[in-house]
Amino acid sequence: MTLEYYNNFYKDLAEIDAKDNNPHKIKAFSDNFKTKTKILDIGCGFGSVSGDLVKSNHIVHGIEINTDAINECEKKGIVIVSNDLNSMEKIEEKYDCILLLDILEHIMEPLDLIEKSSTLLSSNGQIIVSVPLYFDIFDRLKILFTGDVISIDNLSYGKELYKRFRSYNYDHIRFFRPKDIIEMGEIHNLSISQLTYNPGGYFGNNKFLRFLSRLVSNKYSAKLFPNLLAHSMIFSWQKK
Repeated sequence: MTLEYYNNFYKDLAEIDAKDNNPHKIKAFSDNFKTKTKILDIGCGFGSVSGDLVKSNHIVHGIEINTDAINECEKKGIVIVSNDLNSMEKIEEKYDCILLLDILEHIMEPLDLIEKSSTLLSSNGQIIVSVPLYFDIFDRLKILFTGDVISIDNLSYGKELYKRFRSYNYDHIRFFRPKDIIEMGEIHNLSISQLTYNPGGYFGNNKFLRFLSRLVSNKYSAKLFPNLLAHSMIFSWQKK
């Protein structure tokens, strides 16, 4: 069922996500990578981020379920080591860096994935994580007035794709606050060494609402009030 979902319903969305993703997403971290850093990109998609790391002479392995995405990753020099998160224990390599970019919200057991990832880290390795935060003021208001749990940021896909979402087919099945993310790391003896909060906002076509939301939520206000004004966070975990 999972394979069917990601190769059918989610296929169009994954291709749009691939266009929006780029190496700049982790630039604050990758600028410090040593030569030939060994990287595992879990849920690597179409290799929009890690494909560039291959070009920078790093060694990149990936885990991905989407058939089209796997083919694209292989063209970019990413070695796919598995298409199943449940078989990660078969991986014998150790990695300097593990990427969990917008993946924790898609899986049933994020704690289990974090634990498995930490066991694959080299002694001084890091896990770079990006994750959406679904309780900023914009989504709270949307839930209050519409009763709909589908995040407002999915308007970025366009109205037609946005209308396809229902609570029963929504690909995000876990919803986090900043303190939940921090707690999950502490459970597995991981501490945050670098953290950035990204602002939320309105992603529809109304220019006034877009302007107003950017005025309210920006990189400064999101950092001060992450529970209300940050819609995502990106950070690095390291073993304590």
